[in-house]
Amino acid sequence: MNYRDLDPADAQRELQTDQTLRILDVRTEPEYQSHRLPGSVLIPVQELDRRFGELDKNANWLVHCEHGRRSLFACEILAQAGFKKLANLRGGMAYWASCGLPFEQGRARS
Repeated sequence: MNYRDLDPADAQRELQTDQTLRILDVRTEPEYQSHRLPGSVLIPVQELDRRFGELDKNANWLVHCEHGRRSLFACEILAQAGFKKLANLRGGMAYWASCGLPFEQGRARS
């Protein structure tokens, strides 16, 4: 495995303490518009293999989806593309929300 697997509490701690940690949301646009982690970058997993060039390979990334399966696949794609600092959010947004952690709801501002 070329990435770390973080539960929501650990991911939240890292987001609070590591200002370099960036968030990649690999869900669909409607899912993102419904609810999301603040400051996340949206690239649906279906587009990731042709759009990962938009991301900084040297950055520290927390990758998530709704339930954790697409983000695992996304981490594999990114690791194969040379990304070294990857973490998967175990259980995705569903698990994050069930833990009572904060997220944004409603349409994202452009």
